[in-house]
Amino acid sequence: MPRAVFLTGASGFVGGRLAQSFASDGWRVHALVREGSKCAELEAAGVVLHRGDLRERAAVARVVAAVCAVEREPAIVHCAAVISYRTRDAALQRAVNVEGTRNVLDACRSARIGRIVHVSSVVAVGHSPATDVLLDEDAPFNGAELAVDYVTTKREAEELALAASRTLDVVAINPGAIFGPGGAGANTLRFLNQVASGKLAFLAPPGSIAPVAVEDVVRGARLALERGRSGRRYLLVDSARSLLDCFRSAARELGVAPVRRRAPPALWSALGVGAVVVDRVRALDLMTPQAMRMLGSHFVYDARRAREELGWTSEPFESVLARTIAWAREHGKLAPAR
Repeated sequence: MPRAVFLTGASGFVGGRLAQSFASDGWRVHALVREGSKCAELEAAGVVLHRGDLRERAAVARVVAAVCAVEREPAIVHCAAVISYRTRDAALQRAVNVEGTRNVLDACRSARIGRIVHVSSVVAVGHSPATDVLLDEDAPFNGAELAVDYVTTKREAEELALAASRTLDVVAINPGAIFGPGGAGANTLRFLNQVASGKLAFLAPPGSIAPVAVEDVVRGARLALERGRSGRRYLLVDSARSLLDCFRSAARELGVAPVRRRAPPALWSALGVGAVVVDRVRALDLMTPQAMRMLGSHFVYDARRAREELGWTSEPFESVLARTIAWAREHGKLAPAR
């Protein structure tokens, strides 16, 4: 196995944890970071920082070449992506998620590198008709019908990565909804604070998710690097959960009143139409039309391939949720419960 790795997205939630994991095991870790990124923890861990923008083809090629000049066939883990459901972020997501991936792959074709692990998403696989219908890695993609920029750009990026496996050694991992302490994502903290404040006490969206601990995503990425089969994707999820179940679990852990019921799909669809009208007049940031469509859909999957081929295991959602809430309380990131 190589003892050097080059990361994109190392200043993010998953990428940062991956960098720390590699560094603590003695790997020489290099990371592409933008100017102005907060990198104190990466620097403290001994990560070698290379400044550049994923959207700039020449900059990516320069950095990959510089890493390969000092390391023998480094592994590549491509984590960087823009996650957004805001209408105005469509161009940015295409530039980073799709063209940024293309830039990384093109740079790798011109360098002597080891295996590439492309960090994709479950949304690149598709969505389910119901909570109890689990999709696997071979499900036909139906995500385009959602008309969500994050879904379509992550799918296109993954297609580029897996197509490159004809000439490069590429493996993809597809994490579900990521939870965990220590820098928990803004969406997770927003969800927990809304439950704690009682703002979600009446109706939960009708959709479903497949949660996974951030630590398990890190382990899955490293197992894919070591044991994955080139040209394959691996779903990393713990279980299938309705959003109503997630909200009630969070309320129970937070000690607040549980959400009473799930919104009927017809009502949710009507609210989504209203969001489209409002978004045209005043750009929405939170309950955007794309976010509404995601929250009304089922993203539930079977991780059997990762468990059998990689030896991957996952922490139960309730345990991850409890740890995340405890961390948020300790660090003052959780509003007082009502």
